[in-house]
Amino acid sequence: MNSILGAVASYQAINNFYVYDSSRIGNTQDNNLAPIDSNAAPIDDNAAYASISPEAIALYNTEQQSNSDSEENSGNTEEELTQQEKQEVSELKMTDSEVRAHENAHKAAAAGLTTSAPNYEYETGPDGKKYAVAGDVNVSYKHSDDPEVNLRNAQQLKASALAPADPSSQDRKVAAQADREIAQARQDILEEQRQTGEEEEESSSNISDINSTEPEDTSETNKQYSY
Repeated sequence: MNSILGAVASYQAINNFYVYDSSRIGNTQDNNLAPIDSNAAPIDDNAAYASISPEAIALYNTEQQSNSDSEENSGNTEEELTQQEKQEVSELKMTDSEVRAHENAHKAAAAGLTTSAPNYEYETGPDGKKYAVAGDVNVSYKHSDDPEVNLRNAQQLKASALAPADPSSQDRKVAAQADREIAQARQDILEEQRQTGEEEEESSSNISDINSTEPEDTSETNKQYSY
């Protein structure tokens, strides 16, 4: 858009246009070039050799009209609002800031897990602008056969759930679920260690037939949470 604005400004300031020729740049005394009107606004050498297509000018005019229409339909300005409406806008701005900070804290603390971009619910204020009034972040991770991995993921989930300065009830529910997964992962780790110890003991006793109890399969395709 800036390039179009600059081009149109040059278009309005120059009487004669030339197709850009890199061999001419820097040689403003070329006798083959038509002179630039001395009364025109000062321009740089490059602009003097730039031709503006009709399409570019049409695009500029269309976007200018679109911007003008947008400003007309954007709602009341703060100067036109009543004192009560101004107070409402102020509160919406504060809520918007708090909601975004809350969800971004979740996302930042969930580094290493699969997260979605924050999803917001909006409310339109008296000034015609939209403000975030609620939001959530989706977090997921695959259950692993390695309980150590599950333990790290569950600990990361809990840290992410409680990351905001003011965790919501949903945040605390997710943190409680993470606590249960942490406990399960630790139990699985102890079970693996116990089985490994038994196998090593039986192996040292030259027992070839090792009967070990396989841990219960608690695998899930994907664990998903929203807070």
